[in-house]
Parts: sequence; C-alpha cells; structure tokens
Amino acid sequence: MSEGKKKEQGWTMEEVKQYLSRQGIKPSVYRLKIFHYLITKKTHPSAEEIFNYLKKEMPSMSRATVYNTVRLFEDKKIVQSIKIEKNEARFDATVDRHGHFRCSNCGKIFDVDIDDLRIKDLEGFEIEKWQINLEGKCRQCRKKLFLGKIAIRRKEKEEGKDQEKEN
Repeated sequence: MSEGKKKEQGWTMEEVKQYLSRQGIKPSVYRLKIFHYLITKKTHPSAEEIFNYLKKEMPSMSRATVYNTVRLFEDKKIVQSIKIEKNEARFDATVDRHGHFRCSNCGKIFDVDIDDLRIKDLEGFEIEKWQINLEGKCRQCRKKLFLGKIAIRRKEKEEGKDQEKEN
C-alpha cells in the first residue's frame, strides 16, 4: 500500500513521527501536529487555517513556524501546495497524482482522481510537477440551488393563483 493511500486511512502520532523521520525530517512537536492535521483534515487548509486551528492547542506556536513547516514538507515532497485560489496557497498531504475541484458557491475543495491523462503536445518532455484545478458547483450546492429554484417557482405560482382569485 502506498503511503499516500495509507494517509487517507488516518495515522497515529507515532506513525507520523516514524514517517517524518524516514523523510529526513526531525519530528518536533509542531511538525508532528501540523502534518497530522494535514493528513486527517481533508479541507486543503491554508497556512493561516492550520495556524488558527492548532494555536488553540499550542498557544506558543507562531505563524512563522507553520509557514516554515509547510515549506519544509513541500520541499520534501510530502505535501503539495495548491494554487486554486487567487491570493492563497492551500496544502494537501495527498501527493499521489490527482486534481482538485473548488466549489464556486461554498468554497470547499475536493480531490479528483485522474486516471489517465495524456498530453500529446508534450511528447518527449518530462513533466516534474503539474496541477489540474477545476471550478464549478459541488453536488450539495447544486442540490440546494435546485431546491431553492423549485421553492421560488412554487411561491410564484401560489402568488399568481392568489392574484387570479382577487381579480
């Protein structure tokens, strides 16, 4: 089983410690907590979100620690930076080949499996890094919007019937 797939199943702090050590990263308390947060929360958080969440548990942690740690993780290729929003990098501990979908309505970011992507124009090239980011409306938001439209139509019909009765 690849470690990327194993990450999705959840790790204990001891497993996180061993994994970071194998990657050549000294497993400090902050690094353990930050990486554990990234592999257990599938929200693709920004560094600021990581900081705000962990600050409650570790008040002595600084923003610089979070930014430096996610950069280190990115350099070691155990976390990838996602540039899906204009002014904010988000982080993903799933580094296996996949894309991302951002809902333009609720802002949630979802992982998207990409089985086989062939780019004919780059034959003979070596791709070292790539990102595929999609944007639209997620199922939940589409359902809410659809149900909202139905409710509006019903209300309009009822108002139309009320006006007919008055005439």
